[in-house]
Amino acid sequence: MKFDLNEAEYRELVRLAYLGEWIINAPHDPEHQDEVAALALQRLLAGGKELPEIDRDAETSEYFITAETANKLYDDHISDYEDHVFWEELCERLAARDLATERGVNPETIDREEDLSSLKPIEDRYRKEFEQYGIERLEITDHLG
Repeated sequence: MKFDLNEAEYRELVRLAYLGEWIINAPHDPEHQDEVAALALQRLLAGGKELPEIDRDAETSEYFITAETANKLYDDHISDYEDHVFWEELCERLAARDLATERGVNPETIDREEDLSSLKPIEDRYRKEFEQYGIERLEITDHLG
């Protein structure tokens, strides 16, 4: 399959592929990387080896985007994504914990789809709290002593 892309379209494709590969592989140790995703990005980067934002490691012969480009993508997209996922996941987990406590069951038994109408108001309460105060009023209490 061949694509006929101008330079701007190619750069956009590299941006999307880099971000996609990052989402797939960033949370994993090097020995647990998705090789198919990494190889797809390598093949794409090889096509733009003459561009200043793409470089090649002399030892491994692998292509990579420059640190400046990677940092810009991180600042423009990944940082926002991580921040959003963190707060959403925190609200969802705390809501599941609270609902489970209210019901006297293990939080793992809470089914998000089945219990959504019960979870949403709790999540919204946490979301409002965190939007207003961040973690300023979040505390861990010792229930053992």
